[in-house]
Amino acid sequence: MNRILLTFVILSGLIAIIHCSTIVRTQNVNEIDPFGLIRDNYGCDAVISSCGKKGKCCDNHDACYKKHGCGAISWFYLWGNCRNCNMAVMGCAVANNPGTSSCCSAGNCGQARP
Repeated sequence: MNRILLTFVILSGLIAIIHCSTIVRTQNVNEIDPFGLIRDNYGCDAVISSCGKKGKCCDNHDACYKKHGCGAISWFYLWGNCRNCNMAVMGCAVANNPGTSSCCSAGNCGQARP
């Protein structure tokens, strides 16, 4: 049980660092995010391979974010729906193998969402 908790904490920290290099998104993303750390692309944006056995975890996370209006800053939330989205993707990444992301068959992995 302690290993799972430690894995959640480490994974959460890594994802937070990757996704939260800035808080504000504007039209000119290249100026505020020159390394491309904040993104909302089809498939997995960080840590998990889109076309690996855990890629569907990212699809579920993206759908949850869209449903609740979450953004990258929500990795720092300690409560609420966005926190639940983040906890669910971490649980999925650690314990499930739901299959590949839908972007693999659509051929648009890594492309920005409109």
